[in-house]
Amino acid sequence: MSPPRAYVALEIAAPIDRVWTAMIEMHRYPEWNPFVTRVDGVGPAPRVGQPMVLHVRWSNGLTLRSPEQIARIEPPSRGADGVERASLEYVFRGPLDRWGLVRGARLQTVTRLDEGRTRYESEERFTGLLARWVPLASVQDGFERHARALARRVE
Repeated sequence: MSPPRAYVALEIAAPIDRVWTAMIEMHRYPEWNPFVTRVDGVGPAPRVGQPMVLHVRWSNGLTLRSPEQIARIEPPSRGADGVERASLEYVFRGPLDRWGLVRGARLQTVTRLDEGRTRYESEERFTGLLARWVPLASVQDGFERHARALARRVE
């Protein structure tokens, strides 16, 4: 059985650099992001290894704080295949992770489609003894709201 997974993909009518800037400016999320409404511990220049706390708001209004750590920051660059991509990944670091009960890593990727369009993807797979009890529908909804708001922010 495959692990529980939340995934969203969206084409955005904006250049990759503009989308990437909005993604990486986590200190500005309160201005536009309805899912991750605040990020503590990250200023204008996030870095790999940096701990942070995400303030998440579910669509029903409930909120939670999620301790995370930045695992990857890869600004836009051309790969060996000639395609320009960028990636941001952070890993859940709460008590459930330390005990091996729930583990997750959210990977957000942007891919240049042409001069003015970008493909945004966000995926998180959950593993651990309690992974099947992750509120997956709420996470999926949050990823979708985040993606739509990102598009509105940069278009």
